[in-house]
Amino acid sequence: MKPILILFIFITIACHVQAATDTLSLSRNEAIKIGLQNRFDVKANAYDVKIADSKIIQAKNNWFPEINGTANLKYSPQLQNSVIPGGVLPGFDQSQLIPLTVKSESVFGLILSQPVFNIGLINEIKFSQINLAIQKEKNRAEKINISLQISQAYLNVQLRDLQKRVAADIATRNAEYAMIAEGMYKHGSLIENYYLRAILDRDNAKQIQKQTEQDYELSLMELYYQLNIPRGTNVHISDSLDGAEADMNSFQDLSDERTELRQLKLRQQEDQLALKNVNQSVMPSVYLGANYSQQFLSNRFNYGDGRWWSPFSYVTLNMNVPLSAHLKIKGKKREFKERIVQNELLLEQKKSDINYEIQQARTSFSNAVLNMRSTKSSYELSRTIFHNQQKQYKLGAFAYSELIDTEKTLSVTERNYIQSAYELMLARIKLQKATNNF
Repeated sequence: MKPILILFIFITIACHVQAATDTLSLSRNEAIKIGLQNRFDVKANAYDVKIADSKIIQAKNNWFPEINGTANLKYSPQLQNSVIPGGVLPGFDQSQLIPLTVKSESVFGLILSQPVFNIGLINEIKFSQINLAIQKEKNRAEKINISLQISQAYLNVQLRDLQKRVAADIATRNAEYAMIAEGMYKHGSLIENYYLRAILDRDNAKQIQKQTEQDYELSLMELYYQLNIPRGTNVHISDSLDGAEADMNSFQDLSDERTELRQLKLRQQEDQLALKNVNQSVMPSVYLGANYSQQFLSNRFNYGDGRWWSPFSYVTLNMNVPLSAHLKIKGKKREFKERIVQNELLLEQKKSDINYEIQQARTSFSNAVLNMRSTKSSYELSRTIFHNQQKQYKLGAFAYSELIDTEKTLSVTERNYIQSAYELMLARIKLQKATNNF
């Protein structure tokens, strides 16, 4: 019997430990980290960077020599005649047509082509490097957007949790009203209409509480989706609404590194390189060529007879000088010059937009902090007033209608408190994004 009891206790303790370990305690930063690790779109976007990096390797590989094996087999059923001037060959004093070729002619070899100087290949590597940097910034921008989505989902859970707790307080208070009203009604000190009103308010408060619980579950579902974690995971939101006030001056202004600016600057570099590439497209290209071959001449394809083989190799230095390119690049040069000017204007406008966004976010955050403090103070004061009147009501010093009026005031201050808490957290997220602190 004792071993069974010990085993039961052990299993019970293990279950409690397991339940505790299954609870996922999350700050907002931790939620963002988990979401970025789990989401499939983030993992898929990482391959864009790998693809862009592979294009750099491809561009560099274009400098490798190109080596090709060749085989040229020729068979002539009818031999072609060649003109032999008189006196060249013994016995031929006059010019004559004589067949000097053979029916079978074969050439086997290796051809090598090595670029020595090609400005297009040099710029292709630079273009690939800029494209890699742009792709990294695009991924960074996407991560920031995902972080915003996770932050909003996390904020929504905080908001719905606060609404749920406030609704629970309201339901508890109205249940107490109904219980007091029922006692007073039975003793004849409360009219029936007030008693029925108290019962109706209690039922309505319960319904509102149920709705806030449903809204809370929906907000958790959205958070599960954003984090890509199993639905039903026991999540504990560790950040508090009041903690946002401490972040008023904690965000360092890193707006100069905003991904929008970095992308525009990289686009500017790309256009400048494109203009440079157009100007340099009229430069010559130099290639080194080499051919290692063996020629076989015979009337038959009897390759085993070594006396008919002879070397047929050579080395070349090739230069390609574009002549008509000077006439074709004028339009392209104009295009990229206009792109550069356009990008400069967009860059200045984006700087102005970001500066305004930061000023607006800081002002909104400061206002939200003040509003939060004010509504929280009013909320605490209204609760104190309500509890005092509730005690006096039980002693018969207040009419039920006066208590209900105070309840309405308390409900209004609770809604204001919830709204100010939400606006504070939202302003905090906007300031974090504006100052590039994601």
